[in-house]
Amino acid sequence: MARATRFGQVVRERGWTYETFCVHFGRAARDVAQREGDRRLASLMVSRSTFERWVSGDIKNVPRSAASRILEHLFGEPAAVLFSSSDVPSHLPGLGVLVLDVPEPMTDDPYLAAMESFRNTDRQQGGGHLYPAVLHYLRTTLTPALVGATALPGGDTAFRAAAALTEMAGWMAHDSGRDALALDHFTHALRLARGVSNPSVAANVLSAMSHLALQNGRSDQALQLARTGLASLNTSAPVPILAARLHAMEARALAHGHDRAGTHRALDAARRQLDRVPAEPVADWVAPFDQAALTSEAAWAHHDLGDLTAAAVEAQRAVTLRGPDRRRSLAFSQLCLARVLLAQDELDAACAVGHDLLNACADLGSVRITQQLSGLQNALLPRQAQRTVGDLLTRIADTARHRRLLFPPPGPGGEQSPL
Repeated sequence: MARATRFGQVVRERGWTYETFCVHFGRAARDVAQREGDRRLASLMVSRSTFERWVSGDIKNVPRSAASRILEHLFGEPAAVLFSSSDVPSHLPGLGVLVLDVPEPMTDDPYLAAMESFRNTDRQQGGGHLYPAVLHYLRTTLTPALVGATALPGGDTAFRAAAALTEMAGWMAHDSGRDALALDHFTHALRLARGVSNPSVAANVLSAMSHLALQNGRSDQALQLARTGLASLNTSAPVPILAARLHAMEARALAHGHDRAGTHRALDAARRQLDRVPAEPVADWVAPFDQAALTSEAAWAHHDLGDLTAAAVEAQRAVTLRGPDRRRSLAFSQLCLARVLLAQDELDAACAVGHDLLNACADLGSVRITQQLSGLQNALLPRQAQRTVGDLLTRIADTARHRRLLFPPPGPGGEQSPL
């Protein structure tokens, strides 16, 4: 059945005919072919009948082939947004920043494919850029699909995707400085997850809620949420990557309470779980967690315990392990390392890490990055008379001005939960 889509809306707004579209699509195809090193992509074409079906919305699934990647490059929006309903909210920004070289989704399910696409983009650009697009997809595409989904084949998949994407929206709200809204999303995701047969879906949301509680200084609540998630995993098939993440949250909460022995036990348990992670892909609803992520959490745990030598080792290892495809995670690891080195009075090393950080984070859409940059700036101010520190402070101030223009702080209030 035909329906109005974002693709059709954009094509009509630009006044493109089929012939005009083909010219622009051909240019985008050549760009993607050069970027991916695959000359076959440059000759890819879209038939008139396919173009007309896309414009009219006479489609069942989001294109996920090479054509989808070219469309994302051409329009600067995820395919999941382009082929969702066209009633774009007024606050949806220009999404040209979302053009990324991300892997093609590995699933035939359109909802899980959309979730994977959003997740890949979020890793590189930060939640500030992508959050409105995820809300739009939840409201216009996934929420209507949930009506009567439990009575349909694959209905469980739709609810799993809804829980995972709502949890993802919570992370993006948190990344955008909207923690009250993040909690609302996480709470809603937990309700959805508890309607799914697999308990690990809810455990995944509980790990996110534990992180949020920890970030807001509620370490007792963070500990309780992490342990509740671990208990729920005992009733399902093993999910080592999720158990590792929950143990890491447990360790962080215990470190806040200066429980040294408990912190080390929880970190050891997390490492043992990661050693059990199978080579094959984990369940689609489980948020990524790897050695670099665990090492970064361990660095902060040691920092909170006052073990600066151990914290520096772990923080440096986290920076080394984290590849350039995870820019936001790398930035947080660099921020941690800079703070630890500064606490050790290693000013030159701390400033060198700070410059590397600034080279990479200017356009990352994350209020948390902005907040932690401000914290680093305040920690450096007592040493500003030293030249290396003064130079870094100047760059931090310049970067902060740039980021304030790109990412204004959230105003009062906020969006309601999308589901």
